[in-house]
Amino acid sequence: MAQICIHRSGPLTLVQDCGRYGLQALGIPTAGAADAFSYRLGNRLLGNPDGAAALEYWILGPEVEAIDEPVRLALAAGGGTLMRVDGTRTVLSPWRTVTLLPGDRLALGPTVGGAVGYACFAGGIDVPVVMGSRSTYARAKLGGFAGRSLKTGDVLPVGVAVDVAGMDRALPEVPVDGEGAFRVLLGPQDDHFDAEGVSRFFAETYKISPQSDRMGKRLIGGTPLTFAEGFGADIASDGMVHGAIQVPGSGEPIVMLCDRATVGGYAKIGAVISADLPRFARLKPMTEVCFAPVSVAEAEAAARAFEARLSGFAAMAVTLD
Repeated sequence: MAQICIHRSGPLTLVQDCGRYGLQALGIPTAGAADAFSYRLGNRLLGNPDGAAALEYWILGPEVEAIDEPVRLALAAGGGTLMRVDGTRTVLSPWRTVTLLPGDRLALGPTVGGAVGYACFAGGIDVPVVMGSRSTYARAKLGGFAGRSLKTGDVLPVGVAVDVAGMDRALPEVPVDGEGAFRVLLGPQDDHFDAEGVSRFFAETYKISPQSDRMGKRLIGGTPLTFAEGFGADIASDGMVHGAIQVPGSGEPIVMLCDRATVGGYAKIGAVISADLPRFARLKPMTEVCFAPVSVAEAEAAARAFEARLSGFAAMAVTLD
């Protein structure tokens, strides 16, 4: 089995797959790739299943080396510099695959178009499956590689050997997964906010707080939301979905992401729809955002359009000379 060695880890590099589902009733968060669009498209460039484990990195990627056998990987949402054993160096753009021979190194990053990038490997990263997933939930030291972010010197197995005579592939244009206001379904506690508070949420332009992470992104810069008479921020804790928008007593919303807790005790004004979550997750601190309400039917149509867009871009890949 092929292996890669980490020579520079970057600020935060984690093994992630599509997530750990069916265990939230037991208090186990889903984790998984923050930007499902880039992660899945990177895997499709390689012919992997959508759920193959990859390296997720934030802002700046790691430097990886193929150790004993050739390794093929896809650069998703971030480029890199290829350093061959013979001393040649090549700058690579995002959205292509590259084959590393033993001893070759690839320095990944910085990310392009957002805060998160992916290095997907042919066959996936072959760390143990823990509770049905290879994803890392670092807060509980669960899954991934020893339950933590990667460090210099770590060696990871890659799931399949590759044919060095095989051709690399690339996308002919930069993929996008939507633009404009982030769409929101109201509920389940939108009735805890007065009419002015709900209207203000959709009228405000917020910024992403630097105090944001894989658990959630805090929104700052807007007028604090106000609650209806007889209601406040606190509720009996209930289930937390991906994209839920919690509003604590400060009135400043928090959009919950893949490392969110399974339940929460703050009122939730709504949830960012699934089709917009990958784009939201990759936002950098201090990026301006706004929101727009949609119906359930519109959210379902957006989910179908998201899948069609993903498949369309994957089908565009061309073979490199």
